[in-house]
Amino acid sequence: MASSSGTSSGSSLLQNSGSEEDLQALMDQRKRKRMISNRESARRSRMRKQKHLDDLVSQVSKLRKENQEILTSVNITTQKYLSVEAENSVLRAQMGD
Repeated sequence: MASSSGTSSGSSLLQNSGSEEDLQALMDQRKRKRMISNRESARRSRMRKQKHLDDLVSQVSKLRKENQEILTSVNITTQKYLSVEAENSVLRAQMGD
């Protein structure tokens, strides 16, 4: 009887050891899964950040171009205004004669 008790005790130790190994394997698997999930999340975050940066660079380019067009338009309008002012001065001088 003592030997059967010892056998069952030994068997119990093996089962405990097996379940601890199973538990450790499960924890390792969950840890690996979490690491993979975190890597994917970080990758998606970097991709979003890069897209946002690309969008901002594109917007800066578009606004610079628009600003240049506005400056050109202002310069042309200013030249026309000065030309009309000069013509008006000539006409006023002619009327004064």
